[in-house]
Amino acid sequence: MYRLTGSVGQGGRNAHDDVVLVQKQLNKNAHIASAIGTLPETGIMDEATLRAILSFQRSVVRLGSPDGRVDPHGRTWRMLLGDQPQATNVAFVQLSGENGNFYLYEPQDRVWGTPATIQSIRNVAAVLRPHGFEIAIGDISFQQGGKMAPHGSHRRGTDVDIRPVREDGRRAPVTITDPNYSHARTKLLVEALRAEPNLKLILFNDSKMPGVRPWEGHHNHLHVRFEE
Repeated sequence: MYRLTGSVGQGGRNAHDDVVLVQKQLNKNAHIASAIGTLPETGIMDEATLRAILSFQRSVVRLGSPDGRVDPHGRTWRMLLGDQPQATNVAFVQLSGENGNFYLYEPQDRVWGTPATIQSIRNVAAVLRPHGFEIAIGDISFQQGGKMAPHGSHRRGTDVDIRPVREDGRRAPVTITDPNYSHARTKLLVEALRAEPNLKLILFNDSKMPGVRPWEGHHNHLHVRFEE
């Protein structure tokens, strides 16, 4: 399924099946690359696909001079598949839920992040303390980065899953259609996140929530990405 037979992109062979493979992987990773949107998986190497490759290379692969091409055994393709280990020289630190106005709802081996991301989480939680509710932190990254199933992201220590806030304050999941979902409290959470200088984007499917972008599957959590 994931065997790329030739180069795709600028100067590539751009065989139909190879282009489809790259488009599929770009769509899986679109929310961590940039606001490129969903690519039609046509197998045609068009300008939108090239822009998506370049965006992924700049923001995820961190190439100094993106070439706009995905090679079968190249770094861009490996990172699109999630096989590339942590692509940063910054050592990750583990988030501890003690005395932080938040709790962890995933195992502790999945809550490693860059120092800046971990500090941003703590900053947001501290801002919300006077409002009388805590926030729920899920997946961030593994200690050494790399692929974290079932995500296409969560490799670089800058992506954080956060549950919407419940009206009853229970430490339990909630979706935007649940009667226990608190739009008002979640709005306070979003506002605190947006006030954090390190924030890059928030994906969340509450259509009445300012400052977020809808994305498939994000009705029961906010996907927050920080700059560093």
